[in-house]
Amino acid sequence: MDIQKKLNVLVVEDSVTSYKAIVSVLQNFGFSIFSERAEWKAEFEQLIADEKWDIVISDFYLPDFDGRYVITRVKEVNPDLPVILVTEFLPEEAGSEFLNLGASEFLPKSSIIKLPFVVNRELEAYRLKVSQKKAWDMLVHGEELLTRSQRISHLGHFEVIFPEKNTLWSLELYRILGFDFGEIPLMEKVWSLLDEPEHDHIKVVWEELLKDNHSKEMIVTLNTKLGRKKVNLWLEAERFDDFRYRIFGTIHDISDVSELEHSIQVNEQLFKGIFNNSSQAIFLLDLQGHVIRMNRNAVLSFERDETDIQGLELIRSVFSNSDEESIKKLTYGMKLSLKNQSFEVFVRYSLSDGREKYFDCDFYPLTDPSGKIIYIVLEAKDITEKIVLERAYAQSQKLEALGTFAGGIAHDFNNLLTPMMAYVSYLNSEWSKNDTDESIKKSLPAIEGISKSLDRAKNLIQQILTYSKIDNSVSKQLDLREQLLQVLQEVRVVSSNQIVLSTDLGNEPAFVNADPIQIFQILSNLYENAVFALQENPDPKITISLSKVSYEKSELLHVGFMKNTEYWKLGFADNGSGIAPEIIEKIFDPFFTTKGGKGTGLGLPIIYGIMVKMGGTILVNSSLGVGTEFDLYFPAWRTMF
Repeated sequence: MDIQKKLNVLVVEDSVTSYKAIVSVLQNFGFSIFSERAEWKAEFEQLIADEKWDIVISDFYLPDFDGRYVITRVKEVNPDLPVILVTEFLPEEAGSEFLNLGASEFLPKSSIIKLPFVVNRELEAYRLKVSQKKAWDMLVHGEELLTRSQRISHLGHFEVIFPEKNTLWSLELYRILGFDFGEIPLMEKVWSLLDEPEHDHIKVVWEELLKDNHSKEMIVTLNTKLGRKKVNLWLEAERFDDFRYRIFGTIHDISDVSELEHSIQVNEQLFKGIFNNSSQAIFLLDLQGHVIRMNRNAVLSFERDETDIQGLELIRSVFSNSDEESIKKLTYGMKLSLKNQSFEVFVRYSLSDGREKYFDCDFYPLTDPSGKIIYIVLEAKDITEKIVLERAYAQSQKLEALGTFAGGIAHDFNNLLTPMMAYVSYLNSEWSKNDTDESIKKSLPAIEGISKSLDRAKNLIQQILTYSKIDNSVSKQLDLREQLLQVLQEVRVVSSNQIVLSTDLGNEPAFVNADPIQIFQILSNLYENAVFALQENPDPKITISLSKVSYEKSELLHVGFMKNTEYWKLGFADNGSGIAPEIIEKIFDPFFTTKGGKGTGLGLPIIYGIMVKMGGTILVNSSLGVGTEFDLYFPAWRTMF
């Protein structure tokens, strides 16, 4: 159906038959009718308030009002809405009265066949009036918007027509220049407000514009009654023909803008200073958790370039390698901050090279003056050194307490073992004389088992005593490389031919301050552990290396409590079964062992204790099925004394 044929019509009629006749004749003409019938005045008042009607068709005689009221009321509500009277028993000369009241047409009901043509005519006229009114309203509104926008933006315009020199200023230009509205607009009055150098420059520019059609933009200062104003002056020449042309221009008062820009620049510098020089790592996020900015400390702490993660979702990108528990806490913190709540969370962060860091994180929202959340901030404090120190201190306290305990009981326990071993030795010597006795023969394996158990107990006591005497070691300056060569020579003699022993110790002397006996203990314990891990490997291999490293250029930088600037790094690696992630933090605990009854659990704690007392440390990296590497860092000495 053509949209022009749709018709919303209000029929004011007390006769249902007449109402149906009106609707029918309009439909037969081709109109798509939506109609309502009003019989009583109250119904009419309710329906006429609706703005959807295209036309009103009314009878004159109605139960509690008449056609005059209908015409008058419609014109009050919508003066342009057409009203057509369709009635009987009314002299035709009365139609002029209704037309004067505002009716569009008067038809007798006997001529209802003409109604569609009248409706079509009036409908077109009505729609034309509506369009013209909208166009006029838009024109007036546009002019009003232009005036208001110029006032709001402090932008005035002018034009000069040549050769008449007819000049026009906008109202806002009067305000900017500080002139009364009755002042005659002349451009010489504008130029008189300029400083002399700018006045001379404008003269030159003005002459150039008169010669050729082009535009020019510059910033000048006007000395107005209201004070000095910094303005942006834009000029454009337009030629109509050989004799007539005009210059159009705008003057934009940017005094406040310049001050605002200066304030913004100062605040921006202040923000950058605080943001980038903060001791905390700071991420500025949008409400979806995407990274907008990160400060210098965040780049250093998380070892990520801002350009790589800008625009990415923080938790899924930066913390993607963190453990599941940390990610859950971060997600919960983000949700709370979106509810205008702050949240503190401790998280573990994994670097790309496998190293771990620990951060104390705070989520909180940033709001505008109305309280609306506009940004989310994550502040992260790097507490890796604190965690490492706490663990090192706890381990040190544990080892120290155990050493004191071991030293106290080891001697007494050894005193108990001494007579037991003497008795077992006596029984062996006596019973061997009567080895023909059948009952004695049966007892000999038990005696032998007791003897072996006592030997193992004696070795354990010896290790405990050794562990308790770490503080009593005698250190001296020695060449670690030379000590390694000596120990490796002894190891090769007793080692299995199946294990490939690969070394890279360099040629430079590696001077350290250590006890030679403890160096032997370190290497022998590491070697025994490696042999155990290589039992089921068909191609067993041990790799030992020695190199000099700088504290700042090694993984020691993240350990946090090291004092020297240079260290000798002893790497001891095997391709054995590896250590499970869930137990790797326990391997330096005394008496913790994965060897079952074949180990005492004191080998690695002894190594750890020796290295810490020496001022060094031991780090481990292991993967199941791949192997294990221990890195021991000995404080380096530059010369021998």
